[in-house]
Amino acid sequence: MTTENLLRKKEVAKMLACSLRTVDRLVNAGRLTRVKILGGIRFRLSQVQMLMNGGNHDFQS
Repeated sequence: MTTENLLRKKEVAKMLACSLRTVDRLVNAGRLTRVKILGGIRFRLSQVQMLMNGGNHDFQS
């Protein structure tokens, strides 16, 4: 079993040097996926890193 590092929205915004609203826009555009855990929202570190490396991935189902 592999574990995925998860981040809070504030941590994602800090890593991407953007606003919290921009993180929401990335989600709405399908460039980032939310993970719901016990009522909280988290984001996968691997997806954030892909965005930081210039990846243009679409994570919408």
